Parts: sequence; C-alpha cells; structure tokens
Amino acid sequence: MELTQDLPPQYEERMLAAKLDCDRGQGQGDACHAVGEFLSVVKNDHVGARKQFERNCGKGHGASCFALGRLLLGGKGGSTDEKGGERVLKKGCDLEHAPSCHHLGLLAFGRGDERTGKKHLDKACTKGLAQACHVLGGALLRPGSSRNAVKAKDYLETACADGHAPACHNLAVMFRKGDDGVPADPQLFERYAKRTRALVEAAGAARGVRVA
Repeated sequence: MELTQDLPPQYEERMLAAKLDCDRGQGQGDACHAVGEFLSVVKNDHVGARKQFERNCGKGHGASCFALGRLLLGGKGGSTDEKGGERVLKKGCDLEHAPSCHHLGLLAFGRGDERTGKKHLDKACTKGLAQACHVLGGALLRPGSSRNAVKAKDYLETACADGHAPACHNLAVMFRKGDDGVPADPQLFERYAKRTRALVEAAGAARGVRVA
C-alpha cells in the first residue's frame, strides 16, 4: 500500500503497522477500529474497511459494528445489505454503543415502527447521546395519540443540558407558549432562549436556529 501525500509519514506508517497486527488477529480493538477508519476515510478503501470493521465487530467492538452497519446500509465496499446492516447495528447497540442505538431508532421510525424507534432512542439518550434525546423529544411533540409534552420536555432538558442548541430552542418555544401539562413560564423561556443564543454563538453559526 503506497503512502498518501499530505499525510505525516509517521502517522501512516503507524496505521499500516497496526493493520498488519489486526490482520493477524493481534491488534487491540480501538487500534483496529482506527485502521478501519483510516482505510475508509483516508484511503477510500471501503472493501478493506468492511473487513476490518467486520472482524473487530465480531470481537465485540461497538463502534466497529456501527461503522460496518453504515457501510452495509450505504452499499460502500460491496452490495447494499439492509438486513445485515441493521443486524450489526443491533449488536453495536447491545454492546452499549449509543450511536448504534440512535441509528437503529431512526431506521425504526423510518419504517413506521414508533415503539421500537422510541426504545432505541431512549437507550441512546440514556447513554448520553444528546441528539437522540432531542429526536425523541421531538417525536413526543408530534400530533397523535402518543403525544406527551411533559415527557418531551424531560428529554429536551437532558439534551439542552448537554449543549444541544436545537433542544434548548424547542424548550424556549415550549415555555413561551405553554403546552399540554407544561405551563408557559417567562423566566424559563428567557433562560432557554439565552442558553440557545450562547450555544449558537459558541458554535460560530446559528445553523437556522432562531428564538423569537
């Protein structure tokens, strides 16, 4: 494998040495996952990346199960395999990898399985993934029999506390207008509006988030 221009030679040499260890079944899980990312992102070798992630996922590395699942779902490095992709994402989630649970939740919502989607998103949220808390909060605010503004507020508060600006924005809107079981509160509106602005400014861009 040729060295890549514009990369520090020492870094690439370390990755290639780690790949040899992983190919022999001697590498550490995190190192072999890094090799898979290197092959996929730097070398654009999705076939090789699939092999690395598959081997590492089989050894119980959740992040590699997640990466493999995305390659299978996207048809990179081989044919698209939706069932296989979802299967390894499930394994990643069972290994307590929050992004795997989050992705499983989104897939479930996409096919109309709201109950399963909420279950996986709740697990991802509990594991500390703010985006999952935000998505679940938004799902609970949609019209329908399962709408629950109080539970939505709890999920959004968790996401906001973890620095998720859109969740803080949704809370500001909720407390400005009030919702079922959530009374309007000018002080909380101002608190979450201020928190939204601070997070947006820290990120350097509003990304479409506005608080009226």
